[in-house]
Amino acid sequence: MRAILIGLVTSTALAVGTGCGGDGDRLSSEDLVSEADAICAEYEAELGALAEPESLADFERLVQDAKPIVESGIERLRALDPPEDLQDEFDEWLSRNEENVAAIEDLQEAVADRDEQRIQEIVRQIDENEQEADELATQIGLEDCASDED
Repeated sequence: MRAILIGLVTSTALAVGTGCGGDGDRLSSEDLVSEADAICAEYEAELGALAEPESLADFERLVQDAKPIVESGIERLRALDPPEDLQDEFDEWLSRNEENVAAIEDLQEAVADRDEQRIQEIVRQIDENEQEADELATQIGLEDCASDED
């Protein structure tokens, strides 16, 4: 289950970049890919360093520890200003990642309730959503941000 959670959290958190947008200066496709993929590698390492759970209580801590990383990543990503021709894919990619943050919140509740069936349903839903996010990342040209390793 850790691999599934880390995979979903990594993919969501990997949607990060440095704050280069916001003032009307769009990044080139190459700059977007370069910046986002570099940050994705950083976040993948941070998420990968989280302790592997051996119990449901450990899993609950993993979810709690991973969520702020994910939220920070999406916030940083929102600061990027992609090229106009990638704006729609980029926005959809962000939406998929934001949906997974909401699902992580649902997952926290399910773990707190010790509802293993609901946990499995949420993880399955997140996994499906993440596959679509990975496809969008690939369309954008991202490599590290499209990985579903772990």
